[in-house]
Amino acid sequence: MGTSGAYGGSGSSSWGAVHTTYADMTDPSTPPPTPLQVDKFISAVLKALSSGASGGSPGSAGSLLPSRPAAGGSRSSASSTGAGGGGRSISRQAARGAAAVAGAYAVRTGDAAALRELGLDLDEIRSLPSIRAQCAYIADRILGAPSHPDEVALKAATLRTMAELMRAPQGLDIAARVALLIENLAYEQVLVELTSQRRENVTTPERAMQIEEQARKYLHAHVAAGRVAQRAKVTVQGLVDHAAKLAAKTFRVLGLRAGKT
Repeated sequence: MGTSGAYGGSGSSSWGAVHTTYADMTDPSTPPPTPLQVDKFISAVLKALSSGASGGSPGSAGSLLPSRPAAGGSRSSASSTGAGGGGRSISRQAARGAAAVAGAYAVRTGDAAALRELGLDLDEIRSLPSIRAQCAYIADRILGAPSHPDEVALKAATLRTMAELMRAPQGLDIAARVALLIENLAYEQVLVELTSQRRENVTTPERAMQIEEQARKYLHAHVAAGRVAQRAKVTVQGLVDHAAKLAAKTFRVLGLRAGKT
């Protein structure tokens, strides 16, 4: 898994701690990582994610969509940063992903009105040959083409969430949909950082997979424990607002907890 090798990472000191703990675990001269090391790694991740957990209003669902293509041009992706420009914003990323997740849920439930709010057509999407194709179409229309590794992470997390939602035996409530998106977004953002720098120590694929599996398990437990119940309207805008606020609140809380470990 990875993103462009030209990306040097966020460069922040908080993510520097993530790189350091990961390098310690992947050093071929050391034994395989222990659960305590993985927990330390995830604590560093949560603290780093909290540094981008800005709050505030994400704007309307329509304002999060990519710009319409000009004549002869292609649709461009909206910025992965917050409205003020400087640094990644987990809350805005969560809001944008939530708009696409709302689209997938609308297809599942046959909610043509919700899809129209996103500029999409139910019959057109349902004519596509598979769930995967439907999810990819919605993500492409709402998120646009990624032009930065953070956007690659957002799209990967959103597609994973959409696919899990579409294939779930029963529909997930709004809180479960947002929680799943936040967990996937956090995980994909970590992968962006871990693949952003070339390291002298090269770990084996088996060891890297072991660390990723352990990290995902720990991340799921931390995010689930840090969730704060909130009421949200079951509308596209309600899901967008809920995702932005809950992502910011979740990672602020978890970042404070991680700082104490």
